Amino acid sequence: ACGGASEYDYVSYQSDLGPYPGGRFYAKPHQCVPIPADLRLCHSVGYDKMVLPNLLDHETMAEVKHQASSWVPLLNKNCHMGTQVFLCSLFAPVCLDRPVYPCRWLCEAVRDSCEPVMQFFGFFWPEMLKCDQFPQDDVCIAMTAPNATEVSRPKG
Repeated sequence: ACGGASEYDYVSYQSDLGPYPGGRFYAKPHQCVPIPADLRLCHSVGYDKMVLPNLLDHETMAEVKHQASSWVPLLNKNCHMGTQVFLCSLFAPVCLDRPVYPCRWLCEAVRDSCEPVMQFFGFFWPEMLKCDQFPQDDVCIAMTAPNATEVSRPKG
């Protein structure tokens, strides 16, 4: 049961109404699937089902696994306690009616802590994870302890 790319296309929209300006919604019903045990980056993230396509536009589980596997070594470096929540909110987003992105401040905190580690090994923070694309004042994924997600904003 392999559908073409168009089966799960996202449609962009601009709206002055509601808390989702410039957000995306699913053009057709998204697929809510179990997070497989061999998706090591996100298997223990604190929820057990994810949306395909994900928020990085990976449409198949094979693509998600392949792309996510390159981030496992960074996760193992423990450069920031929010690294797994941040990455999994994109690679294995929780099943909701509408995509919810990670908070910009979470992205910046993970980037600021982990990019020096990445650079030590010759890697730079990728364009696809540029923090200014994530919401600052909207509903977004933050981090809580341990390995859970919540919709919140930083206090103070």
